[in-house]
Amino acid sequence: MYCKLRRLDLLRSGQFSDCELHVAYLDNCQKRCSRQFRVHRQMLSSASEEFQRLINHPDFEKNKRVILVDDASPDAYEALLLYIYTYEIYSAITVEMCAEWILLATKYNMPDFVDSYIEKLADQHWPMGTVLKIFQLANDHNRPSIMKLVGEKIVPIATQVLDDNSFLRLSVGQLKALMIILKSLGTIPEWQLLLALKKYQKCNNLHYCNMACFQQFVEVTNLFGELLFEVDGTLAVDEKAGEVRRKSEVAAGGTALDPTHVPPSTPPPTPQTSAASERSLLVNDMETSEPEEESGAVGK
Repeated sequence: MYCKLRRLDLLRSGQFSDCELHVAYLDNCQKRCSRQFRVHRQMLSSASEEFQRLINHPDFEKNKRVILVDDASPDAYEALLLYIYTYEIYSAITVEMCAEWILLATKYNMPDFVDSYIEKLADQHWPMGTVLKIFQLANDHNRPSIMKLVGEKIVPIATQVLDDNSFLRLSVGQLKALMIILKSLGTIPEWQLLLALKKYQKCNNLHYCNMACFQQFVEVTNLFGELLFEVDGTLAVDEKAGEVRRKSEVAAGGTALDPTHVPPSTPPPTPQTSAASERSLLVNDMETSEPEEESGAVGK
């Protein structure tokens, strides 16, 4: 415990520091500012190979042993430094900080930095937009512990998100994160999720005329396999029957369609006649044939 307090004092006072970390940011007036941390090369290098690379770079000495960064807020870097020096977590944390922590943990190859905050983050309120943003980052940077926590946070409101149409205001990236979560939970039938995708597509005009965004939307639909699209690019989902058209279901010898290919028209299936209906038809034939026989007898 005394060692941790000693290292914490070194970080706060800057005593015996031999380099500086300058974190650039924009203040409330959009003026570029910088927060400076007096740090120690040995501590940074022992915690991260990326810090070691920056310290060994020729520009480090040219810049008077100053490391310049602008990819996260000063608070996020303060939390990172606190963890490097003491393995303790930053007390004044918020859920919104998590996105920056994921980026810093990835940049400096320190996955344990984010994982150490899981327990504390679990007790906080997570707004829907923040939940999906963090899940998307955690998925992109392979942070399973964060992904698991986000999944637990979204379970109670999973159905509500679709019913109140709040998902229609999400970005395509957030939509993809939401679908990954809901699909993995298995609480909502797949065809209902696809109907929600079709509704999102229509509301946000994601068709061929908006090709860049349309391709991003197709990546979301690929979570459910290779689906088919209509002539105008609309997802081929039957809203009444809950049926989904997939490439695997295209008739043999036909063309396996992709979102840029118009699916061929297929004739409706021939209805099958049951044994009971066949007997009914046979009786009707016999009834209709009797008058013809009587008519023939009179003629004779």
